[in-house]
Amino acid sequence: MLYENGGVKSRELSIDDSAGRKILESAIKIINREGYENLTIRRVAKESGCSNSAIYQRFEDKDTLARAVAALEAKPFLIVMDETYSKEFDFLSNLDRITGKMIDMLYSFAPAEIYMQVAYRGALHIDENPFVMRIEEYIKNAVAHGEVRVANTRETAFLISTAFWGFVQMIRFNTDYDAETAKKLLKSHNSMIYGGIRVNNEEGNLWDRLKDKGVDVDKALDRMKGNKEAYKSFLEEFFDDPDFENLDKEISAGNARNAFEYAHGLKGMAANLGLDEIHSRLSILVEILRTGSLDGAEEAYRKVTEACGMVTTLL
Repeated sequence: MLYENGGVKSRELSIDDSAGRKILESAIKIINREGYENLTIRRVAKESGCSNSAIYQRFEDKDTLARAVAALEAKPFLIVMDETYSKEFDFLSNLDRITGKMIDMLYSFAPAEIYMQVAYRGALHIDENPFVMRIEEYIKNAVAHGEVRVANTRETAFLISTAFWGFVQMIRFNTDYDAETAKKLLKSHNSMIYGGIRVNNEEGNLWDRLKDKGVDVDKALDRMKGNKEAYKSFLEEFFDDPDFENLDKEISAGNARNAFEYAHGLKGMAANLGLDEIHSRLSILVEILRTGSLDGAEEAYRKVTEACGMVTTLL
């Protein structure tokens, strides 16, 4: 199937139906060029070289054709969700990663196309909506790890989905916001949502959850003679250390030697705090920078920040 039924009441259109593909491609061109309001069956027929009857054999009317176009253009978003989500990351990190990539995609969409995406998703029943189903799985995984607490996972997933698309409509219809600004605002938006479902970190629960993320809490506490308050304070100071920002700047500026010094210092602190995964990723970055090369340094640093994000959301 070229598209699935979810809200698109049309006859079957197989992937080897060349006329059907021409019709959809022509409809997309018209919408991109002139807007949804100028989409008509007559214009699609002229653009595609197909007869009116050929179009009506496949689509009942203009709205059905438009929903089929929206369904087709929605599939890449499902692919992004599937390829980006990882159980290795906490719920907020996954939400930021996925929605950030979607924002990049949506800045290539015309306002009319975004409106169609919203309309298409709105027509899908909550129990048959593949986007909601995926978000629900993310929530269930977070619940299983004690990260979030919700009364109804499906309804929460629906609300998160609709909140994102409401944000997209607001941001894309305002020409003052570019993609990078939109992503920064989106992170704040996601944090507010996450704050509403996040489980409060009582002290005992915090240490267990840090251990679940690969932090060697026992080793670090042993160094600090069991002082949990001091350990938590050192963790917070570590992630607020300006050397992270300095490291990022030096890599961006192409200064391998200076970047090495910052990375090496952070690596030692990570080891002392039992942050084994962060230490491991910093070690890879240090070895890259040690040679004076920056080849692969940006990707290695990105992995360091991802590992940091997995811990900072717990503090």
